[in-house]
Amino acid sequence: MLKIHNLKDAVWVELYKTDATEISNAIQKYKLPRNVKGYMLDKHEHSRFEYDDFKDYSILIMRALRSKKIDKVKTSPAVIVIKDNLIVTKNSKSFNKLSDEGECNKFDLIFDFLVEISNPYFAKIDNINAQAEKLQSKNRSINNKKLQEVSNLKSDLVYLKSATAANLLAIHQFENAGVNPSIPIDFTSQEKQKIEDVTVEYNECKYMFDVLNDIVGQIEETYGNIINSNLNQTMKVLTIWSLVLAIPPIISGFYGMNVGLPFANSWFSWIFTIIITIIIIVVMLMYLRKHHDL
Repeated sequence: MLKIHNLKDAVWVELYKTDATEISNAIQKYKLPRNVKGYMLDKHEHSRFEYDDFKDYSILIMRALRSKKIDKVKTSPAVIVIKDNLIVTKNSKSFNKLSDEGECNKFDLIFDFLVEISNPYFAKIDNINAQAEKLQSKNRSINNKKLQEVSNLKSDLVYLKSATAANLLAIHQFENAGVNPSIPIDFTSQEKQKIEDVTVEYNECKYMFDVLNDIVGQIEETYGNIINSNLNQTMKVLTIWSLVLAIPPIISGFYGMNVGLPFANSWFSWIFTIIITIIIIVVMLMYLRKHHDL
């Protein structure tokens, strides 16, 4: 879809939920460079700010969260093209934050657009933090479902950390463009303050994802330690039982052979073998408990 907005100092062309044909028509209508179409259609475009002095236009690309589901992380490029008094944006959804378009200039739009992109990341922080607290609950039983949840969180955080770091780099590039004499962008003191505020927001977002990554890593390590401890305990019990069950066949095997053993021909020989077996088992358990912590 395409919407036209009249700002204070520019015309804003908003593209969202668009196809290649609609993007081509908009580029042709507003006489934008052809390579802008490639930027808008490439789903793998990374975050950055560029200025083309030959074609005299600037482009700011950010990675925006596309999915609202807790268990999935999907991002897509949000593109802002600046050329003279024209701004063209392409995003996966409509941007409805502006209340008074006539009082908003193009840089106000860009800064609000950047804040709008960051909001879903903060919502994702809350979701992941809630999941992490749930995994850290007093119920220490570990099952395949919990292990899968931890794995999913680790994967999500990899994408989120890389996306926020790239977005922050693009904002720094955009900020530095204001002091580059070869780029026709000049920020007022108020606009510099706004971009600093936006930078603080993205830095905070990146910091929170770093913290969450450490927390989830600690949970993963704790789960691994618990699993190893449970496995060691199981192996300890199996070892004890294997040693205990190995003694009776040895004693009965000796007395089953045709050799002259004590009380082998007596009527109470089977009772004698049981007593010997019990004594050896008790002595062995006492030895293992004292010297091997079993």
